[in-house]
Amino acid sequence: MDKLRIREVLNGAWKALRIKYFMNVLVVFIVGLIMGGYAMNTYVGKLTDSPQIELVQTQQILNNRSTGQSNAQSLEDLLDYLSSNGILPAKEEIKTAGQQYTKGVLSVFVNQISTSEDMFFGILNGVNMIVFKGSVSRSVVIFVTVVALVVFNLFVSNIITVGKNRYFLEHRRYADTKADKVLFVYKFNRTWNVALIMFLRSLFQALWNLTIVGGIIKTYEYSMIPYIVAENPDIKWRDAFYLSKKMTNGDKRRLFLLDLILVPGYLLSPFTLNLISVFLMSPYENCVRAETYMQLRSNKRTHIPRAAELLGDRMLAVVNVSDSIYPDSAFTLPIPEKRRWMRIDYERNYSFSTIVLLFFTYALVGYIWEVFYTLLNEGLLVNRGTMNGPWLPIYGVGGLIIIVVLKPLRRNPLLMFAGTTVACGVLEYFASWLLEYLFDAKWWDYQGYFLNINGRICLEGLLVFGLAGVAFTYVFSPLLDNLYSNIGMKARKIICTALLVVFFIDMVLSALQPNTGDGVTYGEGGMGADTVVIETTSDQH
Repeated sequence: MDKLRIREVLNGAWKALRIKYFMNVLVVFIVGLIMGGYAMNTYVGKLTDSPQIELVQTQQILNNRSTGQSNAQSLEDLLDYLSSNGILPAKEEIKTAGQQYTKGVLSVFVNQISTSEDMFFGILNGVNMIVFKGSVSRSVVIFVTVVALVVFNLFVSNIITVGKNRYFLEHRRYADTKADKVLFVYKFNRTWNVALIMFLRSLFQALWNLTIVGGIIKTYEYSMIPYIVAENPDIKWRDAFYLSKKMTNGDKRRLFLLDLILVPGYLLSPFTLNLISVFLMSPYENCVRAETYMQLRSNKRTHIPRAAELLGDRMLAVVNVSDSIYPDSAFTLPIPEKRRWMRIDYERNYSFSTIVLLFFTYALVGYIWEVFYTLLNEGLLVNRGTMNGPWLPIYGVGGLIIIVVLKPLRRNPLLMFAGTTVACGVLEYFASWLLEYLFDAKWWDYQGYFLNINGRICLEGLLVFGLAGVAFTYVFSPLLDNLYSNIGMKARKIICTALLVVFFIDMVLSALQPNTGDGVTYGEGGMGADTVVIETTSDQH
């Protein structure tokens, strides 16, 4: 059998890297962000990398047995030790909500993530602040974080890793390969099988690492498994391990030399603010791994029993580079049919009477939401808004903008979400400015919320409007239209006329004497002076 030809691998990888270079960089960078390779410097990684941990854990257990101290207290002591040695963020650094932004849900998470410098810990501690008012001990939060990291690693990181490998396997011969190829495991509904194989690979590798030398050998023996699964996500785990072992037999030394060749580039990367890693080494390494797999596959596929059957994706092994994409019809697994959860005609045109009824429906829903929100947060049952009736016109106008003005965006939910977010942001900002200009009062104030603009709009509110707009566009508006169509045309005309007359009368009266007071307007005498801020202590256990 032919041996791995390192020079050929490096040259082939360099050619592959230059094909749609920026796409390669983008794929590796995005996958790195998802998996924590660039931004998420987690304490779990620090724990596993620290040579002191095992000794500290052992000492804590011995102290526990000798003093009769509880396991929970021992864990707290261990966490204190790790914090004092810089392995975990210090308690005083893990501050609670209210440090920078004082209001809203997003502010809690932003404060927690920025102070703990850890994504998972910050999110879970934010949930702790909001739901449990900071009463959950730090050890419980860390335990939940570890569990969440394990689940994330199993069903996201490992799956995305295999998808990234699939991207580079296809990209070396199909120049127009799309970045969404990293999601191909999900697309073919093979998540559980791939997750199992990758989990067993990690488990066996961890056990072999206890022998040190065996761990090094198994690192290279198992190195082809993520690529075998990328070619055939339906393969059994025993077959994947068997093929990887046979493919790397006799070439482990050359695989090690390949790693040594890549090391200098990574050593230089810190001196360039990691730019060499982002723009050269990481994408090039992925091209090298893909080229290595394909060469080992070519060299040994015919010599390994059942390899031709298990690794039967012939379109990956074509010789020439094509400007097209990999033909999915040639893949060994069928593409599952997409489920249609609801059959709703959301592209319909709405009649004038339906538009009027939808306006008042949205205005009523907004009114109920505002009253409930104020009652829940302020303990005040008040008539919200500028008018006297049970409606908030800004919600009605926003609804009409979504179903009438943004109709061209309905075919694309992402564009509809973005359009709704922007349109509602402009509407809310203008309405806030106009009301303050006309009546010298504020009916809402987002000061203290994360990413607010002059207290008139904030990111948290806009995201809610965007999601609500998508829901109204694709679900609620069509369903309500179906409901209203059951009302006779004559009855609908009477209802619409009555609502419009009462509404305009209310508008005139409210313009002369707008609705203000406690729980309605902000500022002196309004609820702005009594806005509840989540309060917690920063030294909780």
